Amino acid sequence: MLHIYICDDENHILSQLRDDIEKKLVIENYDMQIVCGTTSPHILLTALADDPQKRNIYFLDVELKNSEYDGFLLGKEIRRTDPHGTLVYITSYQDLAYRTFQYHLEAFDYIIKDPVKQKDSIDHCLESLYLRLQQEQQNDPEEIYSVRTGDTVRHIPVSSILYFETSSKAHHVVLHTADSMMDFVGNLNEIAARMGDTFIRTHRSYLVAADKITEIDLKHHKVTVGGHKCLISRSMRSGLLEKIKHK
Repeated sequence: MLHIYICDDENHILSQLRDDIEKKLVIENYDMQIVCGTTSPHILLTALADDPQKRNIYFLDVELKNSEYDGFLLGKEIRRTDPHGTLVYITSYQDLAYRTFQYHLEAFDYIIKDPVKQKDSIDHCLESLYLRLQQEQQNDPEEIYSVRTGDTVRHIPVSSILYFETSSKAHHVVLHTADSMMDFVGNLNEIAARMGDTFIRTHRSYLVAADKITEIDLKHHKVTVGGHKCLISRSMRSGLLEKIKHK
């Protein structure tokens, strides 16, 4: 899930930005979530420092009335922590693109503060961001794994996946990360073929990330993956040991 940060020093504009973004996320079921909306650049940077996820989306007011940061200086600071994050600037002025070159920033979009046009601009911006994410996934399908849960499509970084296991529901698979699990319609054989050698089949019910294996307990037929115990079948034991030996 993509995290969204908002910083605008006018409370009524901050509130409107949050409402406009949340409405679009709900309507489209985008795999995005607002995790911080604040008038303070310092609060945003503190929240970002505690966020293990990167490549986030940032809606930043250009004309921040802060002694240390305007929107461009804040963007420059964000780039230190999240170099591939997406910057969207909120401004009262039309032509500020040249300022991003001055600060060596790449802005995805500019949204003009306008009570009539602002919502449409945010809608178009989020639509474009979602399309870009889809294109990135097509260009590098192993970087992000997408799953549909209900009416929502979630995009999971492959690097965060611990393992897949068959669900108690017929024709369903459960994807596990360190802090979440997602049940979706799938087939473990097809997932194994797609994920390639970065994942290892340890059991007919388990497909685990090779680089997340921390312990193999042959006596009890279990492998530890990110603190979770997964089964090892006798038929797949030798294949597991062979692959681990070459990692």
